[in-house]
Amino acid sequence: MQIARDRNGIASGWNGAARVQSNARSMREYDLIADWYPTDRGRTVGVAEALAVAATLPDRSRILDVGCGNGVPITEALVNAGHCVVGLDSSAEMLALFRSNLPDTPVVRADARRCPFANGSFDAAISWGMLFHLARGDQAAAFASVSRVLKPSAPFLFTGAEIDGGDDAGITGTMNGVAFPYYAVPSYRTLTAEHGLVLVDVHDDPGVSTYYLTRKPA
Repeated sequence: MQIARDRNGIASGWNGAARVQSNARSMREYDLIADWYPTDRGRTVGVAEALAVAATLPDRSRILDVGCGNGVPITEALVNAGHCVVGLDSSAEMLALFRSNLPDTPVVRADARRCPFANGSFDAAISWGMLFHLARGDQAAAFASVSRVLKPSAPFLFTGAEIDGGDDAGITGTMNGVAFPYYAVPSYRTLTAEHGLVLVDVHDDPGVSTYYLTRKPA
């Protein structure tokens, strides 16, 4: 099994005692790391992949960035490419940084499992390095919520860990003592299909992430 290491390292192996403690606590971790996360993450992570999806869309498409963090680099790149981006994140500290970095770009503090937007509001959605913070059932709720706010045929790009295994394979990563779940490709294929999305492409970036491109049916 392989997985991109976080700042505090990764514990591999699936251990019931190390399962996710709570979604609320895991989301608060980003309040704790807001000061160093922007520098540690870098200014190019995910940009090429996000722009590749955006390039398939009409000009000034409406894109939802789920788990937008401080808005850099992905939201910033999409805005600079001429799209109308809306950020969504549950971390107050990250959103404060987002508003400082991108004062003219709308952002809301909300839960990805309950996106506060009308049905069919967006031409695309992106979620970089966020969904694995949620337990399996809550990831399912997030997929359903994002699917609901997408227009028919709209793409949704998200990331998972780079792991090998079957449907039930799982490992955890840790950040500040909180365990996060990761799932293999077959699990995500099933999970997305059950909640209104079709998995159309998977790309492994060795040592970094696995990128999943899904699409809402027409």
